[in-house]
Amino acid sequence: MHPIFDADALLLLALVPASKRRPATLEEIVIALASVRPELPGAARLRDAFARLSAHGLLLAQDGGYTLSTGAQALLAKVPKKGDAGERVFSLKQALTDFDSPADQPKIELSAAEVGEAVKVWQASLPPPTKSEKFTARTGIKKGPAAARSGSFKPPRKRDFE
Repeated sequence: MHPIFDADALLLLALVPASKRRPATLEEIVIALASVRPELPGAARLRDAFARLSAHGLLLAQDGGYTLSTGAQALLAKVPKKGDAGERVFSLKQALTDFDSPADQPKIELSAAEVGEAVKVWQASLPPPTKSEKFTARTGIKKGPAAARSGSFKPPRKRDFE
């Protein structure tokens, strides 16, 4: 399967828990994607990933939802279950390079409105930001140790301690 994008691997990793018991709706898939990696891929990339994975026989539309095919489940069995998301995405992309797709699978075409609505449902499910998150989100406020080295912090002189 070529080319292989991060969105493809993230979508497959998100579908594992989302469609475990029954086919997952698009909203459930977006929520699972956010749990795998908080930075969601764009709507166009997500639509393209659905089309690519379904064309290669890894994704199936079933009972008003989406689920993994048996080939995708066998492929995901090769991926380590533990580790950070970056390592899992890398190993899944390696496994996808060796995957031989069956011929002529139906493509799943999603509209921009469907994906946009699913992202809005996910955003509505998020808790409101705390005061400290609002404060750090303001422009011009730096956080972390790099902020101390940016020039605003001057180390004390030696004679100040004598």
